[in-house]
Amino acid sequence: MSSAAHTLLSHERLHCGVTAPGQYLSGLDLFSGHIGIPVTLVYPQGMQVAHMREALVQTLRHYPLIAGRMKKDGEGQVYVDCNDAGIEFRVHEHDEPLPAHGPDSDFGSQIKRYFKPFYPWQLVDKDMPLLQVNVHRFQGGGVILCCYGPHSLFDGAAYWQFMSDWSRMARGLQVVTPAFDHQVVIEAGQGKGVGDGLVDAPPAPQGLVRDPDMRARLGVMLRLGWQALKMRKGVFRIPAATMQQWKDEAKRALPADAGVSAVELAAAHCLKVTSPLTRSSRARRVGIVLDLRHRRRLRIPRDYFGNALCYGEACYTPQEIEQDSVAVLASKCRPSSEQVSNDTLFSYLGLMEQYRQRRSIWRLFWDSAAGTLDGGLILNNCARFPMYDINFGQGGPAWYDICAVAFRMLMVVPTPEQDGGVDLHFTATKAELKAVAASLAAQVQASASAPAADPTPVSAQAEPSLPIEAYF
Repeated sequence: MSSAAHTLLSHERLHCGVTAPGQYLSGLDLFSGHIGIPVTLVYPQGMQVAHMREALVQTLRHYPLIAGRMKKDGEGQVYVDCNDAGIEFRVHEHDEPLPAHGPDSDFGSQIKRYFKPFYPWQLVDKDMPLLQVNVHRFQGGGVILCCYGPHSLFDGAAYWQFMSDWSRMARGLQVVTPAFDHQVVIEAGQGKGVGDGLVDAPPAPQGLVRDPDMRARLGVMLRLGWQALKMRKGVFRIPAATMQQWKDEAKRALPADAGVSAVELAAAHCLKVTSPLTRSSRARRVGIVLDLRHRRRLRIPRDYFGNALCYGEACYTPQEIEQDSVAVLASKCRPSSEQVSNDTLFSYLGLMEQYRQRRSIWRLFWDSAAGTLDGGLILNNCARFPMYDINFGQGGPAWYDICAVAFRMLMVVPTPEQDGGVDLHFTATKAELKAVAASLAAQVQASASAPAADPTPVSAQAEPSLPIEAYF
């Protein structure tokens, strides 16, 4: 943490008093990596810290993995020992007012003030808590809550499920223990319980995840590392009125059955603005993060706590992006039916399981990440996550923020008002961020001066994205 004026009021290990059987990390967990992700929520109205702390302890009784430790067994396989070794809980007092926050005042690199980082090699067979909760109190009573844990423990859906249960516990509502048996995912990759199942032979790397040779791997990693030095994060708000105008324009331009979501429209707009700034003549690839919990055949519970991510991709030529409208580009911003077929998904799980058993997940590479070198981007649809519903009894947060990543990524989240507008957390180059800012400012101004349209039903306003099931 930076040396800005603050006092550490308390630092303790919280234990929940519950243990559970150990859980092996699946291939999906290991592929996500032991990278820590800091997530911040801003509460200008403050909070009752003692109350939310007690609610956290009670919630951990339903989430024993979080209070455990990562270890290796005799064969080198990583698992979570649900031994209630505890999480870290810190309370800081700052000698300054609550920092400015919002789309025009995102935290940027200052987010590092609010957590204590760890490195991947510090997690396994170490006494490293899997969750770090930092409460920062400011003059005037405002609070920044920063939680930090490894991606290998949970994906976004699992994390926000935990946060929702924590806030429910704080408000005296019922909390149900989620499904955390990782064997469900592991056995899906082994072909168990899936009818005709998979062949016994190890699946070959295919599609969007591959095992490149060392020369190709080194070349891509060096280029990604160089690109990462140029990456910055910006936050842009698309108000509900502007988004509704885009949807109305798309409805007029596309066939009646070609409905597009706010997330797809936002991605198409960013791609159209940034593509001309990339010299590459290669296809612009949009890697799309998907959630396997929504595929019934896989039998992964909807409330599964862990990683259950897969990937799709949309591809455009530079000429398509230049010539097609945003509406047309948005209608193509989804995975192909082949990418999300049963055969492909089971093969993907099988691939992950085979590499997990060989302890060589590190060899696998998500090809869409390499596609960002040629002007593509990763699309992370977070528009349905409940970050603005995390209410510990004094109301929800006024702002959500997260760190930049190492490659071009667009994260689409709801606005605090949850009115149908969206906030774009976009990691890109400075030139690309500047271009997107100028383009969106013009779009917002145009929609503000446009004649008033017929009122949109509230239910439509509050629907910023297609349900993930639509892709399956």
